Amino acid sequence: MKTNNVSETDMNTNPDRSSLSAVRSPGRKWPILQSAFAGMMCLVTAIVSTGCGGMSSSPPVPSEAYRSKPSSTLSAGDEIRVTFSGAPELNVKQKIQANGKVSLPTIGDVNAAGRTITSFQAELTSLYAPHLQDPTVIVSLESAAAAVYLSGEVLRPGKIPLDRPMTALEAVMEAGGFTRFANQKQVIVVRTQNGKNQRYVLNLKDALYGTDSSPFYMRTYDVIYVRQSAW
Repeated sequence: MKTNNVSETDMNTNPDRSSLSAVRSPGRKWPILQSAFAGMMCLVTAIVSTGCGGMSSSPPVPSEAYRSKPSSTLSAGDEIRVTFSGAPELNVKQKIQANGKVSLPTIGDVNAAGRTITSFQAELTSLYAPHLQDPTVIVSLESAAAAVYLSGEVLRPGKIPLDRPMTALEAVMEAGGFTRFANQKQVIVVRTQNGKNQRYVLNLKDALYGTDSSPFYMRTYDVIYVRQSAW
C-alpha cells in the first residue's frame, strides 16, 4: 500500500514525461514563429527605409546653393528682337550665333553675347545714327537659351526656359506640377559646378503647403528629378 501511495503521489506531482511532451510540444513552435516574425519585420523596415530614399542620410544643402545667379547678359542661343522706332521695316528677330554675333540690316555683324540689353541698345543706336533720322533701337529678349530640365514624377517632363529668377517649386509648376505618385519630399537637383556634378535633395512639400522654408533658386542647366513615392 505504501508503494501504491508513493506512486499516486508521484503521478500527481510529477506527471508522466510523455504526457508533458504531449502538452508542451505545441509550444515548441512559438520560438520559430517569433523568429520568423522578427525577420519579416526587419525585412519590411529595410524596404521602407530604402523606399523612402534614405532621407536621413541626405547631406544638408549648403546655403550658397539656394541663391540665384541670374545672368543679366545676353548669350549665344538667346533669341532677341531688334525694333527700330524710326524704321519699322528694319525690325528683325534673330538668334545670337555660336560666335556671339547677330547680323543686322545695314551695319552687318555685331557682337551681342556678354552684353547687357541696355548696353547693346546703346551701341546699336550709336551705330545706326549715321544711317537713320531716328536711330533709336529697342532690344528685347524673346527666348533665353538658359534652361532647366525636369524629369520623373511631373506632369510634363522636359525643358523649361530660365528667363527669370525661378525657384525649384516654380519650375515644377511650369512642368504641370507633381503627379499623384510624386514624393514631394524627395526632389533631386543635379547641378554642374566647377566641372563636377553636385546633387541636392529638396523637400518641396514644406514649400507647397506653406511651411517656412528657404526657396531654392534654379541655375542654368540644372536638372530636377522628382522621385516616386514608395507608398
